[in-house]
Amino acid sequence: MFDYTSDLPISEWEIGARVKINFANRLCTGIVVKLSEVKSDTDITKLKAIEEKLDDKKLIPDELMQTLLWVSRYYHHPLGECFQTALPKLLRTGKPAELDKETWWFRTDITVDKKMGSKQQQCLDLLEDYADGISQSMFKQYLGNVSSSLKALETAGLISQQQKAKLPIPSNELNVDLILNQQQQQIVENVWQKKEEFQPFLLEGITGSGKTEVYIELTERVLKTNKQVLILIPEIGLTGQFVERFKKRLNTTIVILNSAVSDKERKQAWLLAKQGLANVIIGTRSAVFTPLINPGLIIIDEEHDSSYKQQDGLRYHARNVALIRAQKYNIPIVMGSATPSLESLYQVKKQRFQLLELTQRAGNAQLPPVRLVDNSQANPEHGFSDVLLKAIKKHLDAGNQIILFINRRGYAPVLMCHDCGWQAKCKHCDARMVVHQHRNILFCHHCGFIQRLVEECPECESKSLKSYGAGTEKIEQHLQKLFPETPVIRVDRDTTQRVNAFSDLIADIKQGEARILVGTQILAKGHDFHDVTLVGVLDTDQGLYSADFRATENLAQMITQVTGRAGRGDKSGEVLIQTEQPAHIFWKNFIKKGYKKTAESLLEERIDMELPPVSNWAVIRAESSDREQATAFLQEFSAQCHQHASEDVLILGPVPAIMEKKGGRFRAQLLLSSAHRKPLHQLLDRHISVISRHKLARKVRWSIDIDPVDLL
Repeated sequence: MFDYTSDLPISEWEIGARVKINFANRLCTGIVVKLSEVKSDTDITKLKAIEEKLDDKKLIPDELMQTLLWVSRYYHHPLGECFQTALPKLLRTGKPAELDKETWWFRTDITVDKKMGSKQQQCLDLLEDYADGISQSMFKQYLGNVSSSLKALETAGLISQQQKAKLPIPSNELNVDLILNQQQQQIVENVWQKKEEFQPFLLEGITGSGKTEVYIELTERVLKTNKQVLILIPEIGLTGQFVERFKKRLNTTIVILNSAVSDKERKQAWLLAKQGLANVIIGTRSAVFTPLINPGLIIIDEEHDSSYKQQDGLRYHARNVALIRAQKYNIPIVMGSATPSLESLYQVKKQRFQLLELTQRAGNAQLPPVRLVDNSQANPEHGFSDVLLKAIKKHLDAGNQIILFINRRGYAPVLMCHDCGWQAKCKHCDARMVVHQHRNILFCHHCGFIQRLVEECPECESKSLKSYGAGTEKIEQHLQKLFPETPVIRVDRDTTQRVNAFSDLIADIKQGEARILVGTQILAKGHDFHDVTLVGVLDTDQGLYSADFRATENLAQMITQVTGRAGRGDKSGEVLIQTEQPAHIFWKNFIKKGYKKTAESLLEERIDMELPPVSNWAVIRAESSDREQATAFLQEFSAQCHQHASEDVLILGPVPAIMEKKGGRFRAQLLLSSAHRKPLHQLLDRHISVISRHKLARKVRWSIDIDPVDLL
């Protein structure tokens, strides 16, 4: 924080307002975080004056300001960058905090005394259904270009116009409310009893059990009390169908906040929420910082998803921030998942979260049976076993859809010379280059380095190059050969980069234009395909042998989520998992007992080993183009901490990262572990300012990651 002066009286200022200031000889946008009168003995000659006052009133409400101060303290991150994360781009660059306006039309009291033209009559009929008026853009969507008709009606005095805030266009077809089953109704009542107090709820519902219907019913109740609902979802790809379900059930203003909307739309949505003109806010991770004037409920869908954790810059976890905001607002928060995180299950065990369970699928749908298939029986050419191929044919003949899941995009993960053993490796990372045959390239999925696909070995000039392993592209290609008459769609990051590409693919799938779907975990989350009756899972064994202690939990979540796509409608489904380790104890326990028992067992292991969520971790990361510098900096950090470290904090390292070289830089990390949060944060608070002034701190990139979810 920096001090500036102003000629305006202190009464003219509010904490949370924006200003234009000169910082390091460039104009920047600042946020007022503290006000103080100048004392007579204070020397202010060296202080700069504020260049311009941008807001007459505070832009950041008190509650959000307090939340951001907490985020800065808890994650040990500069407050300025916390503001950067919370504010839409146009607001953080100093654009006016004003809502975009548009023309709204209203019916007057004057009666029609003559016959109207067809377009004019349609306009009047539409206005009869909307007592609060209709925007120009709504007229255009519903009736096409009717500008001349509206002008004629205005001249006749039958309608009037007014400039009002531009709102998202609502759905013009509302569905009849769905009747909740007994379990769903009981959960809604349990949450509603706590509507006036802070209470975290963990909604554990098996896949297809109707968690979204519970969200909609709760949202509808909150809206009837004239309060707002903030809903977080993990992926942009889930936004379309999720928002559509809410729009078709709720006649209210719903705004979307994610990186796919334009800067202008993001600013408008943020301001609509701040002014209470948006009643439901649906967004991804950063939407957790949306200001709410009258909050009633926060919902986090798929609360276990790792995408809620920011992996660079301000490394916050949206679930934690949402809990803090719900506590400050004194409102309930509902966190739903078919595969709850061990962190949340631990909070249930400690009786800090209340567990709500949905144990039956909506309607008559049943959970599909799961079978293991020995991968040693798979055809080496295309990777499919006879068992899986026969199952695919059977379900295709029945007119159903099939999902084949492999969590690896591209054509093949390894390109190797058959003569000398050379492998295509990234020159910037400790990783192999992945073959993308369709684009004729080798691609590093870690740093983004791309080179043309080589035709001969650079070591021995042999042309005996062969790719090993399979990705979505290779699976898709072989399926098209094996089932030439069947439409195959691939859903991964490569096929969904174009704007609206993902929603277009989902529309094709739901309309039955694709019979076989090949995809990564982007296809596994939250989608509702009623014609999918077979799910085949390929090559998941890597999760059994990862260096990350969370790998088994992640594998169990991923398999549960993807297998949950089968048999969601009236048709029964089945799941086949191809594995090299069919006798592995994980598979035996998982298939016999399911996710719930597997998670309980994993949590007991964590408790016994004093791993998170039982213990609290902070990882100090450093990277440099010089291998020695990153480690040397962390050694200095470690030495500094050891001077005053209590017995409550265990300091481990520094050690090289599991993938030491990435993007041309060498990475190392230092781990701090404690059974209690307080001594861990006290140790960091005590030494961050000292170590940040060390000469090596200016030569390396370094960061602090509180509650890390990825150690790779």
